Amino acid sequence: MSFLEVSPASNRMDIWTPPTLEELSRQVLLKNEALAISALENLSKMLFPALFKEAFSSRCTRIVKAMVAAWPFPYLPVGALMNTFNSEIFHAVLEGLDVLLTQQVCPMRGKLRVLDFRRMPREFWPIQAGTEDGNCSAETGSDKQAGKRRSRRELRPRMKVRVDLYFRSQLKEEEMYFLQWAQQRKGSLQICCDNMKIVLLSLDKVRMVLSAFKPEHIKVLELNIDWSWCTLAQFSTYLREMRNLHTLSLVNFNMDRLSSCCPPPRSDEKKFVQKFVSQFSRISSLQHLYLCGFSFFSEHMKLLLRNLKTPLETFSITHCHVFHSHLKDFALCPSLHGLKHLDMSGVLLCNVCILPLSVLLEMGADRLETLELQGCRIKDSQFRELLPALSQCSQLTKVNFYANDFSMNLLSDLLHHTANMNKMTMERYPAPRECYDRWGHVSRDTFSQLCSQLMDTLRAIRQPKRISFATYICGRCFQCCVYDQEARLCSCLQ
Repeated sequence: MSFLEVSPASNRMDIWTPPTLEELSRQVLLKNEALAISALENLSKMLFPALFKEAFSSRCTRIVKAMVAAWPFPYLPVGALMNTFNSEIFHAVLEGLDVLLTQQVCPMRGKLRVLDFRRMPREFWPIQAGTEDGNCSAETGSDKQAGKRRSRRELRPRMKVRVDLYFRSQLKEEEMYFLQWAQQRKGSLQICCDNMKIVLLSLDKVRMVLSAFKPEHIKVLELNIDWSWCTLAQFSTYLREMRNLHTLSLVNFNMDRLSSCCPPPRSDEKKFVQKFVSQFSRISSLQHLYLCGFSFFSEHMKLLLRNLKTPLETFSITHCHVFHSHLKDFALCPSLHGLKHLDMSGVLLCNVCILPLSVLLEMGADRLETLELQGCRIKDSQFRELLPALSQCSQLTKVNFYANDFSMNLLSDLLHHTANMNKMTMERYPAPRECYDRWGHVSRDTFSQLCSQLMDTLRAIRQPKRISFATYICGRCFQCCVYDQEARLCSCLQ
């Protein structure tokens, strides 16, 4: 075949590049597993990455197993190749690691120290440097100080497996297999789960999950539950062991508790709430706290905030029952004075004095980047108390005030108070209440006209990037009318 081909349709010359010798060699090895495995001992380590990648994508399980055991670098980010989960290739990787673990002496070829299953948005290669957590050592400080002579097997650094895990409702067969595998190898491996999400598992299942890992390695924990306070208090014994936790998200799916107007915990639950919130004093690295669907007595909120040991960047307390005393506690809490992100969406504030919220905004005016008060049903008179503090928040990039009860005049004043917010990239405002008739129905013409006026008002002050106005959700079609560049009406008004 000629190396130069001419396309008659376009009179364009395409250059055909023949496979390199290296590519041809890989093709031969992948077609002959026995040959590939026997060649690993003498294969240049610079050829390992490309061969492993092709063996992995081609589901050559025996080659993958052998290559994990013979991996010549300290670090193997295998999760970067797992776009879709495959049970056979997953087992092959674990079996290869088992081979490495059961060798009686340090292997001449296998240098693997960190096997990384995390699916990270980065290139799988270059891997030659092998620096990611590669400097893992099993030596303790006392061993080093004593200068003990150790066998070649003892001198081998302890292996580390890094994973991010997402467990839903019922544990799958492969998840059970991995948990049992990890549990059986806790003595010879460090199983490090940095990011864990658990959805609607029983406490017994959660205990089984956590028993396979050291909770101290968890940095991000998202727990979506329907537990009672008693069950949550029992779980809190694990929470206090998560000393490196920097992000904690707790979502309560219990419908009674998710109601924004639900009462706080009963008197007989107080001791469980107190046990739970007291564990926050043990978390010394917390930066992002998300609470959804929980309601606290005032004294328990005080205790929770008092136990925060570090300044938070994110404080999200959504779909909860909040009192005026809670807002005062927020304003007085030093850990909330430097927030970058504040979210109180779904918290009904229509009957609460929100002046303490103004104090909180002033405290973090030079740092606050996102403010979300969607669905709070705040009235004009309340929100006017926030305007002076809000105008100082020059670092804001995103605000969401959907589903609040604002008039046309209040919205116009609000937009004028955002004149110095040049970093704003997304703005969401409620449609003015003048858009509704006395029965609460949206007038399509009034909606379009008033939102257009507000858009013109803002453009005369500064140039917005992404801005929209939206009505309350329609009770018939469960959609809302949105105005951004033009009016998009709900199904009932189309």
